[in-house]
Amino acid sequence: MANMGVRLALLLVAAAWPSSRAAVPPRGGSCQAGDGYATNSTTCVQCGAGTWSGEGSTECTRCVTGTYSTVAGAGSEHTCSKCPQGTWSAQEGSPTPGSCQKCPAGSWGGATGLGSQKECTKCPAGKWSSQEGATSDGVCSVCLAGTWSGENGSSSATHCLDCAPGTWSSTLGSSEQSSCTACAIGTWSTAWGAAAESTCQECRAGTFQPAVGQANVSVCIPCEPGKYSTLTGVDACAACPAGTWTDEFEASACKICPAGKWSHS
Repeated sequence: MANMGVRLALLLVAAAWPSSRAAVPPRGGSCQAGDGYATNSTTCVQCGAGTWSGEGSTECTRCVTGTYSTVAGAGSEHTCSKCPQGTWSAQEGSPTPGSCQKCPAGSWGGATGLGSQKECTKCPAGKWSSQEGATSDGVCSVCLAGTWSGENGSSSATHCLDCAPGTWSSTLGSSEQSSCTACAIGTWSTAWGAAAESTCQECRAGTFQPAVGQANVSVCIPCEPGKYSTLTGVDACAACPAGTWTDEFEASACKICPAGKWSHS
């Protein structure tokens, strides 16, 4: 009876030893699929989650970046699942999908298995996105008319810069400041982020303005005596014609010479 008790005890100990499948590696120093050598040992043990080994291998291979595996004892690389679209992972041998991080705002990931944040595609200049984990470029919104952005990967509409006073732009999604068109000669505008040429106001009659892109009404120059302007938004004042005159600044019309007097232009 004592011998039977000893045998039973040995069987129970053997059954409770799952981590070591072979004290001596079979097949001339190799392990079965899903196993690899324990550290500093020639004993085959089960590969942990995030790793795998093929038949006859002695090492457990880590799942590559952009992938993970929750399976222990995996016998094939196919057990390594790719991080889904809109995410990335730089971790090798990840045992959990929690290692897959969202592509940051201002970018998107259209492919699975991205191995670094750099592989997330940035929204192009002139566009922006505040959404994390986006899966397509459809998430990138355009900068509004009157604004522009030369920055890739913008995460907020605040990165869209206003066209300066004296300029305007009706273009959506502009990536260059040059899209802001200067107000024409004879006009001016104090507006930031102007989206239409109608924001450019004409200099009043009796004044002129010879330059583009002006940002203040003070640039409208009064006509000097002997000259006038009946029209608004002109680039020069005209001389009073023969038989007329004016001694005023900012004249919008010339006076007729009185009887018995004359004037050449």
